[in-house]
Amino acid sequence: MKKTLIAALLASVTLTAVAEVKPFQATEYRRGVFKAVKWQFGPMADMMKGKKEFSAAEFVQRADNLAALSKMPLEGFVPNSYARGTRALPGIEQDWETFTSLMTDFERNTEALASAAASGDKGQIKPAFIQVAKTCKSCHDKFKD
Repeated sequence: MKKTLIAALLASVTLTAVAEVKPFQATEYRRGVFKAVKWQFGPMADMMKGKKEFSAAEFVQRADNLAALSKMPLEGFVPNSYARGTRALPGIEQDWETFTSLMTDFERNTEALASAAASGDKGQIKPAFIQVAKTCKSCHDKFKD
């Protein structure tokens, strides 16, 4: 009974907090998360392209970080947060189902990349990395200016 009451209370606090997010706050949140995504993804891309020496340990850490970050952006896409100061297109609201599906793909594919990275085998890592890059591109092509 106590656990159910606590869970209900936490859910209502969380819903209230999300409902009170102002559009500029959501935009800033998204920007921060995506900067962190780029911070992790960039060095992995450089390793895959041979611009930076491949380090299995660093790749694993960055892939794990990316997988954790992939779960964060969606909560920052709140209604009416696309007007100013963002490159996210208002089409996100009109095609929410496709957008959330792509975000789910991003989560799933970054988890697969983290798993491949743990093997240390570039033969497994490269296709998983390419799949994450394709997932990012598909969302950017449709929902980013």
